[in-house]
Amino acid sequence: MLTGADLTKGGHWSGNRDPYLLETSVPGIFACGDVRYSPVKRVASAVGEGSMAIAFVHQYLQMTSLNLEGREASPRPG
Repeated sequence: MLTGADLTKGGHWSGNRDPYLLETSVPGIFACGDVRYSPVKRVASAVGEGSMAIAFVHQYLQMTSLNLEGREASPRPG
């Protein structure tokens, strides 16, 4: 699975920003460990990437909530 800069190099990222290091082609979805396209397949690497993924999730959620706060709520139909 491609993540981060590998997405932009391969033309698989269509977002308005650069993807986070462990972010997949679906914004806000992160991958780590053996599912990533990477030559390193070690438990210690997967644990470290998991820790990084959590930090990226927090950043993504913070960015998303800031973007939502800047928009006005649209009226509900009905």
